[in-house]
Amino acid sequence: METHTRLAKAIDEFSRATLEFPAVVELLARFVSGPISEPLLEALEPGANPASIRKDLELVRDALAYLRESPRPALGRLRDTRELLERVAVEGVALAALEILAVVELARAARDVRSIFLRSPQTHLDELVRGLADFRSLLAELDGKIYPDGSIDSSASPELARIRRNIERLRQELQTSLERLVRRLEQQEIARDAIVTIRNDRFVIPVRVEEKRRVAGIVHGASSSGASVFIEPMETVPLNNELVELQDRELAEIRRILAEFSGRLREQRTEIAAAAEILGRLDLAFAKAEFARRFDCCLPQFASARRLALKEVRHPLLEKALEGQERKSVPLSIDLAEPKTMVVISGPNTGGKTVAVKTIGLAVLMAQAGLPVLASEAQLPIFGRVLADIGDQQSIEASLSTFSAHIMNIQAMAQVSDRNDLVLLDELGSSTEPNEGAVLAIAILEHFRARRATTFVTTHHTRLKAYATATPEALNAAMEFDEKTLMPTYRLLVGLPGKSSALETAERLGMEPSIIARARSMMDPVDAEAASLVASLHELKSRLEEEAAAVRKQRKELEERQAGLERKFEEERRAKLKELDERLAGTIKSYENKWEHTVAEIRAQSAAKLGKKSERRPAALAQEVREEWNSQVLETLGALPAEDGVITPNLPPKVGDQVLVADVPTPGRVLSLLPDEHVEVEVGRLRMHVRQDQLKVLSPGGSGPRATSPRGTPASVAGATTAAPVEINVIGTTAEEACEQVDKFLDRAFLDGRFRVRVIHGFGKGILRKALHELFAGHPHVEKFYAAPQHEGAGGATIVELKL
Repeated sequence: METHTRLAKAIDEFSRATLEFPAVVELLARFVSGPISEPLLEALEPGANPASIRKDLELVRDALAYLRESPRPALGRLRDTRELLERVAVEGVALAALEILAVVELARAARDVRSIFLRSPQTHLDELVRGLADFRSLLAELDGKIYPDGSIDSSASPELARIRRNIERLRQELQTSLERLVRRLEQQEIARDAIVTIRNDRFVIPVRVEEKRRVAGIVHGASSSGASVFIEPMETVPLNNELVELQDRELAEIRRILAEFSGRLREQRTEIAAAAEILGRLDLAFAKAEFARRFDCCLPQFASARRLALKEVRHPLLEKALEGQERKSVPLSIDLAEPKTMVVISGPNTGGKTVAVKTIGLAVLMAQAGLPVLASEAQLPIFGRVLADIGDQQSIEASLSTFSAHIMNIQAMAQVSDRNDLVLLDELGSSTEPNEGAVLAIAILEHFRARRATTFVTTHHTRLKAYATATPEALNAAMEFDEKTLMPTYRLLVGLPGKSSALETAERLGMEPSIIARARSMMDPVDAEAASLVASLHELKSRLEEEAAAVRKQRKELEERQAGLERKFEEERRAKLKELDERLAGTIKSYENKWEHTVAEIRAQSAAKLGKKSERRPAALAQEVREEWNSQVLETLGALPAEDGVITPNLPPKVGDQVLVADVPTPGRVLSLLPDEHVEVEVGRLRMHVRQDQLKVLSPGGSGPRATSPRGTPASVAGATTAAPVEINVIGTTAEEACEQVDKFLDRAFLDGRFRVRVIHGFGKGILRKALHELFAGHPHVEKFYAAPQHEGAGGATIVELKL
C-alpha cells in the first residue's frame, strides 16, 4: 500500500511537470501583490474536492466583479509573518522593532480589508473577510508607536517620554556650556573652530594640537589632518556621564517596550496567523482574477456528469510566448462525453498534436487548482489524477532509451489509473518497430479502456486509427493539414482520422523532389488508397464547413435586417406618437379657447334663464373634445394592422358585438345602442358614436341592447351589477383605511354617473376629515367639496360633487 502511494505521488509530480503546471504557477506569480500570498502560491496544486475548488473559483468570480468597479486592495507591502509568529509564540522572546511593525501593518491591513468587504455585494469575499478578527484594540495600543526606520515613538510609554525629555534637557545644557567654553578658548586662540561636536557618544570641542595641554579634559581623538584634537572638558564630564546613563536607560526602556509589544502580539497570535492566511487567500484570488483578465479566461464549471467540454481553449505558455511575436495561438475545441471515453488524435508532424493533448491536460490541472482556464467555455468532471507521458524521456545517466523511458512511465500509469483519471499519451507505440509498436499501443489502450479512464492519445499508426473507428468508446480526431499550402492549420477536427502527410511535410521543408517522387512510387497501394480516402473525407468536411459558414453568415445578415426593420418600425411609431402629442396640444389649446368663451357666456347670462342648459353645456363641450380627439388618434394610428375576423354581413349590431368601423382597421366592441340608428363603439381605449350603416359585425357577442350610464360606460357587461351607493360611512376606520375606501367609492360613483355623493366621517378630533379633504383636493374625479348642510350631518359629513 505504501509503495503504491509513493508510486502514485511520483507519477503525479512527473505528470504535472510534463504538462508544465509549475511554469503556469510561475506565470501566476507575476500577478500576486507580494510576500503575503507567496506561501499559498507555493502550495498551489490541483485538488479533487469539488466544494473546495468551487469555493476558490467563486472568490475569483467575486474578485473579477470587484475589479470592474474598484481598484485592487493594496496588500503588496505586507510581509510573510509565519516565521515571526512562530518565534513570538515562545514565552520571553521579543521581536525587533521592524518585525513588530510588520505584524502591526498586517493587523492594520486586516482592519481595512474588513471594512471594505464586509456587507459588500461580493458575497464570497464578504464571507472570507468575516473570518478576520477585530484588531482595533491591538492597533490602538501599537499602531504609530514604531516608525518605518525602526525607531520607537516617545508615546510608547510615559517613562520613555520622561527619559527623552531629560536627555534633551541635558543635551541643551551641554551644548550651551561647551559653546560658551569654545568661544572663550577661541578668543585665546586655543580652540581651532567655534563648534561643538560628538566623539564616542560624548560632546567634545576641537583644540589646536599644540595647545591641548592648556585645556583640562579627556582626549577622544584627533582630526584626520592631525591639526586638532577633540577634548571633553572636565567641567562637562559629569553632564556627559549623566547623558550616557540616560541613553542606557532609554535603550533599556525600549527593550522593555518591545518585550511588552511582543507579549501583546503573543496574546493574539492565533488571530493574526488566521488573518495572514485570509489576506493571502484574498490576494491570491485577486491575482487569479488579474490573470483571467490578462489572458481572457473563463471560470470552469464542474458537473457530476462525465463530460469534458472545452471551447476555444488555449495553452497559457504558448499564448505568452507568441505575444512577444505579435501572434496568436489557434484555439481548439473538444467535447467528449460518456459513453465516449477515448480520443485518438492523428495528423502530420509539426501539426500540433502534442500541444493539443498538453493544452487539454493543463486546462484540467488549472481548473482543479482553482485557476481560470484560457477558454471561452469549460465544463469538466473532477478527475482523481491527470497522468501524462509526453515528450522524449531518454536518459543516458539511467541507461534508458526513448522507448524504454516511455514504457516505464506507462507501466506506472497503468498501475495507478482508475475510472476517474485522465490519461494523456503522446506518440504511443513509436520509437520501435512499427507493427510491434502498433499492437502494443492497442493493448495499452485496451487496458485504459477497461479501467474506464478518459484517454487522449496521439499517433501516426494506421492501426490505431482503425482501432478508434471500430471501438464504441473511442473517437478519431485529426490535426488539420492544408493541402493547398502544404501547411498545418493547427485546428482539431473531431470525427475524422488524420493524415500523417510525411511526404508533403518533407516536400515543404525542401527535400529533393526526386526523393519525394521515388518515395511516392514505393508506397503500398493499400496505404495510398487509405490516404486518398482520408484526404477526400477531409476535403468533404472542409466543403461542409464552408457551406455552414455561408449559412451562418446569411442567418446573421437576416437577423441584422430584421433588427433594422424593427428599429425602423420603432422610429415610425415614435414619430406617430410625437405627431399625436402635437395634435393633442393643438386640440387642447383650441378647446381651452372655446371653454373660456363658454364660461364668459354663462357669466353674462342669469342662472335662472340658463337652468339645466348651463349644466349640460360643459358636458357637451367635453363630449365634443373627446370625440374629436378619438378621431385624431384613429387617423394617426390608422396604419396599424387589423386583427383577423369573420365579417357577418346584414346583421344588425347588438351590445357586446365585435364590429369593424368604416375606415378604422382595428376591431371594436358595441357598448350601447343610441337613438337615430347610432351606436357607441369602443375601439381599444377610445369611444365613438357612429351610424349603424358604418359598422360590420365581425362576431356576435351580445343578446340585445343594454342600458348605459350617463358617461357612456355600460351599466353591465356580463349581467346586472348593483348601482353605486350615494354615500359612504368611514367612522371607526383609520385615516389610511378611510382614504383607500373613499377613493374606490369615488371611482365607482364616477363610472356609475353620480353627480353628488356624501362621505360620513364624524366629528372626533378632525383627523379623518382633514385626511379626506386632502384626498378630495387632488382627486381627478372631484369637481368641488364642502361641509354637509345641517340636515345631512353638518360638520360630520362632506358633500362631494363629481366632474361631468
